[in-house]
Amino acid sequence: MFAQKLKRVWIELGLMVILAVFAYFNYRGMIGYTLYMFDEPLEDMKHGWVIPFVSLTALWRIRRELWEALKQGSPSWIGLLWTFFFLIMAWFGGRGEQSRIEQLSFIGLLWSVPYTFWGKRMAQYLLFPAGFLLFTVPISSFLDFFTMHLRMFSSSMATGILNGFGMEIQRSGTALFSRVLGGEFSVDVADPCSGIRSLFAMMALTAAYAHFTLKTHVSKWLLFACSIPIAMIGNMFRIFSICLVARFFGQEIATGFYHDYSGFVIFIIGVFLMFETGRGVVTLETWASKCFPRLFALLSPKECEAISPKDHTWRTFLPAGFGFSCVLFVFISNQMVGAPFYDSSRFIVQSLPSQIGSFAGDQPWFCHNDQCNATFEEQALVEKGCRQEKDFKCPSCGGKMKTVSLGELQDLPQDTEILKRVYRSTDGRVYSISVVISGRRRGSIHRAELCLPAQGFVMLSAKKERLSIPSGRPREARIILAQRSSSDYRFSLVYWFVSRNRECASHSQRILLDIWDRSVHNRINRWVMVAINASTPLDDKASRMAFEAFVDEFYQKLLVH
Repeated sequence: MFAQKLKRVWIELGLMVILAVFAYFNYRGMIGYTLYMFDEPLEDMKHGWVIPFVSLTALWRIRRELWEALKQGSPSWIGLLWTFFFLIMAWFGGRGEQSRIEQLSFIGLLWSVPYTFWGKRMAQYLLFPAGFLLFTVPISSFLDFFTMHLRMFSSSMATGILNGFGMEIQRSGTALFSRVLGGEFSVDVADPCSGIRSLFAMMALTAAYAHFTLKTHVSKWLLFACSIPIAMIGNMFRIFSICLVARFFGQEIATGFYHDYSGFVIFIIGVFLMFETGRGVVTLETWASKCFPRLFALLSPKECEAISPKDHTWRTFLPAGFGFSCVLFVFISNQMVGAPFYDSSRFIVQSLPSQIGSFAGDQPWFCHNDQCNATFEEQALVEKGCRQEKDFKCPSCGGKMKTVSLGELQDLPQDTEILKRVYRSTDGRVYSISVVISGRRRGSIHRAELCLPAQGFVMLSAKKERLSIPSGRPREARIILAQRSSSDYRFSLVYWFVSRNRECASHSQRILLDIWDRSVHNRINRWVMVAINASTPLDDKASRMAFEAFVDEFYQKLLVH
């Protein structure tokens, strides 16, 4: 009787694996997305290719323990609760087209389903192999709020060290520069140099090293915590060395050849620091075992007690049966519900107004010759006689010009709509507005913080602030103070998001609202990103009040009432 029920459990588990493969390896599959992100320059997760093999190695080392847990374990209701939780994540991730959430659900189910089928002992053995897979989740580009502070910290520390060596380095935001005659250079600590990627790689390496070499949980967690300062020290030394090379050998060598290969040298230094820290932790562990034997015995991992086989009845297998039914329901229903309804109704005007108060608007045009990429305003093109039927030809190269840039046309989904206008007042103030209207795919809109560094700008600050708008909308906006790295030109970029019924200034909040609508209401709401580039920084009361007055009048003309 028990053998038949156990056979049924294995059949159910096999069907669940087949369903999971179908759900996670579909046409927009999470696995394919993850592998793609490993080579994406924005994420730079080359270490991700090694992570699954480390998890498999950890499983192989405990293969005998796993076999005993399989023979002696019994289904668990607590494991079933965890399975519920990760199935909910799978539903929201799949319906909301959020591969990161799907990835987290997949990793969680790798741990919770065996927990449901074979109990707590199996869960303890699988905790590290499954948890280590979290280092495959691409989150570098999702943590710009953290990388900004990390960049500021790294640049300020490197400036202090360099000045300590008498190099007379100045800092502006995340940019470091020297005005010393004969040794001029300017280096910007952009997102790739913030240390966030080397931090994740070092955390993964340290976690594996600690797991395979140290004994107690405390020593493992202590070494793992040390991976953060180790990575930060290595990154600060890298910035220091780049500036040092720029000072004595020129900026071209420092930001070119040396910059590309300095990461390998810094990684070796990080590994050396990890080994030395690991030795220190082992020494501390040995000292603690002698001075505090009772405490050390309490903290040392205990051998798993032998589990005597239970008298399995049909009630014993209820959690496994419920778990199988839930997985079956979620994975199949996610495929059968159908695509969410797309709300194509219009709540934004077809084109931006030509006049906002005392501001006169002009349409920018972009050259689509990738060797030119020039930008001109329509009035200047008309004066130059560059009109060609409905479009214009570029006065610089003669190429075709469009109202959207070549990069936007190539990178954004085809159903994305972009409205642009440059507004000028008689007192010299200039506001450049870009309104991005999303389509069915969520890739239409992304954070402005991801574009600025690629365009040669340094972000000095970025924060969400409440706007004093008489009409009350928009209530909040994200305000970025930026500076071109090659000059002293500074400006403010202000953006927020709006849909038919919602409004927010947080990209993360917008994503969560979009996931909720797609998953619960089975509806795709059109989101709009409004971005305004103010030619002068909004760092004084007069410029802030003038900007808010402009936004108040513009926003009322933007929305369809």
